[in-house]
Amino acid sequence: MNTDCIAIEAATDGACIGNPGPGGWGGLILFDDKSKLEIGGSEQNTTNNRMELTAAIKTLEKLKDYKLKEKFKLRTDSKYVIEGYTKWIINWKRNGWKTSSGKSVQNLDLWQKIDQLRINGLIMEYVKGHSGDKQNDRVDKIATNYSKGISIINNLKAEEPSVDFFEKNAPAEIQELFSRNELIQKFAEKQFLLSSPELSKLLGEENHLNIKQHLLFEWRNWRLIPKEKIYWIIEKKEA
Repeated sequence: MNTDCIAIEAATDGACIGNPGPGGWGGLILFDDKSKLEIGGSEQNTTNNRMELTAAIKTLEKLKDYKLKEKFKLRTDSKYVIEGYTKWIINWKRNGWKTSSGKSVQNLDLWQKIDQLRINGLIMEYVKGHSGDKQNDRVDKIATNYSKGISIINNLKAEEPSVDFFEKNAPAEIQELFSRNELIQKFAEKQFLLSSPELSKLLGEENHLNIKQHLLFEWRNWRLIPKEKIYWIIEKKEA
């Protein structure tokens, strides 16, 4: 990414399965040359609020490398992050990082970090989650997939056709096949174990008999290998 680019907007989101449980975070920075930078990561045992904060922190760290548009906006669906960043921190610091009731601030390490990363003139803007906002939907997808152990990071120039463009324009059955192959590839890369019911959902009912027999079989580019008479592992076939 060219550091001479001017960042014009950013979006962040966090996700957690279980709360506490496995979590993920995602960030997106848009630039004046119509390029974008996507970042994301995961933690095994965390909370939704920590992932929301981490997404903002990691994005602010990246923004330090670029010149920002005047009145730059970081957009998030977390009122927790916005209220904390713009209001609560002021009183917490005045009280020695204690709440009004004298208790220690939850997620203190992250709040102190985000306070250190403040950018003059940056505006925190609330956007309603799952409302069709393109950038919010994208960082939600990054965060959610990371919480599941799947990375979907893309660093694309605007003129390059993105996965989102493909998803909107391909026939429904091709979209489904593409998504299925993409998921299978991620499971293969991570070497995740899948149960038989999970594998059936992934491959479709047409493979139910193969899965029920619990014997090694192949599907398109993939080899499905039974493990311990309970699980399956996916490997890519050699060319």
